[in-house]
Amino acid sequence: MFARTLQKGSLKSSGGTLSAPIGNAKGMARQITVYLVPATSNTRTDASRMLGNATRAFPEDTPMEDVMTHLLRHWNLDWEKDSAESLTPEHISLRLFGNVGIQPHSTAGSLGNFFSIHDRIYGNNPKKMLQGPPTLKLPSPAIYLEGLILVKEYEDQTGARAPYFVHTEKEIRKRKLSATTGNVTSVVKRTRSQLPSHVFTPLRSEIGDLPGFSKVLFLFATVSVARDGAVNIIWPDSTATPVACTLQDTPLGQGKTKKVFKAIYDGMPWVAKRFFDIGTGEEQVEIHENSKFLIQEITRLAKSGYYLEHFVAEAKQRGVSIDETISVTDFKLGIEVVQDGASPSLASGVSLDRYQDANTNSNSKLLWLFEPRRSARVDHWSGTNDYPAWHHKKLGSTLNAFTHYVYHLTQESIVLADLQTSTAVNEHGDGLNVLFDMMTHTSNGASGVGDHGQEGIDTFVQSHECVDRCDGLGLSKEGFTKALKESGESDEEEEDQ
Repeated sequence: MFARTLQKGSLKSSGGTLSAPIGNAKGMARQITVYLVPATSNTRTDASRMLGNATRAFPEDTPMEDVMTHLLRHWNLDWEKDSAESLTPEHISLRLFGNVGIQPHSTAGSLGNFFSIHDRIYGNNPKKMLQGPPTLKLPSPAIYLEGLILVKEYEDQTGARAPYFVHTEKEIRKRKLSATTGNVTSVVKRTRSQLPSHVFTPLRSEIGDLPGFSKVLFLFATVSVARDGAVNIIWPDSTATPVACTLQDTPLGQGKTKKVFKAIYDGMPWVAKRFFDIGTGEEQVEIHENSKFLIQEITRLAKSGYYLEHFVAEAKQRGVSIDETISVTDFKLGIEVVQDGASPSLASGVSLDRYQDANTNSNSKLLWLFEPRRSARVDHWSGTNDYPAWHHKKLGSTLNAFTHYVYHLTQESIVLADLQTSTAVNEHGDGLNVLFDMMTHTSNGASGVGDHGQEGIDTFVQSHECVDRCDGLGLSKEGFTKALKESGESDEEEEDQ
């Protein structure tokens, strides 16, 4: 066991075997930062932009295999959108900065051992190889690694086609040529402007006087889900202390029904949403209508989180492989506090007179839906009445099976629709594909904006195509017979025959 006081490049082995130093003077394992950059050739391909860099500090006694498995979760967020199988450590060949090979068998042990082996050899290198490019300032101790993706080995082992962006230009041209003969699906190269530029680092901001932003006071309701799936909302009482947030005066963007504003809550970046159009025209939404539909939106999100928890548990119990990066967005239900003599925020679009008129109704609260700010890139997996199977994309096929599972779990009374995800990281640095702004079709048609009622459920019943994960979960379209009969469509088919 080596003392922690040894300097870089000073470790010596005994009998040809290098022991990794574990712990320090206080008995705590040191943290080593690992920075992993994707590459697929010596000249690089678009993988370095499509997959992004992954970084995290690990205790030095962490097995190298676990380090790689964790970091690859970041790459798999985008990899699995274009391939049915995940990348694993065996598909990666590690290099040091400058395409320098690592020492043989150095990945068999812990991260501390791996670092010490290379620190002994390269720690005093003038180029500071372990730290990577000079412009990259990593906390010490740290190690910069390039992960060479073994594309051919991946395709041979898994039988799945690797995403096109990890192939070299020569391979892409070859596939395009093959596509003209019908042998291979055509590969269309994305332009630079279409390449996502997100980096998996939590965004942080400080509350301050920012141009185009205003300080706004909020009270936040408590939202919980009971064991039976019922959603409870507890409103703050009159003694609660409002929280000062920074809210953008003009919208960051908008969809068909809601406007989105940047917000800073507790020093972290969020977005705040409100309804501006429910079919009666822009900015014609009354305060009580915005409150009603936001509460329905919150209820959808809370229930979806409840359904996802049960879905994941069922998949684990049955040994079904699913995309475990799926998460439902965190959220908060905020009440804008308008102090005496003050006007509502500019972002609310509500004048003081309008607010005072509506304030006679105790249910007319200025409500906002808060969500953590995420990557601007959005991937769509189903539409309002469109449910692709996604047989060859792990994330898509998992969401396909999730939709089927929810329909079964709710006794054929709820269908999830308009599923879309954006990427984020949690507090542990794990990459996530976050569901947000989903819709539901319910038997009573009263779950919120976009609920097509039984008609929407019937559309799902008719169009759903089961994937392998449905079979693994014991789900099949045989259970749809009842729903079709109740809608009268099965009887019509029998008459036609």
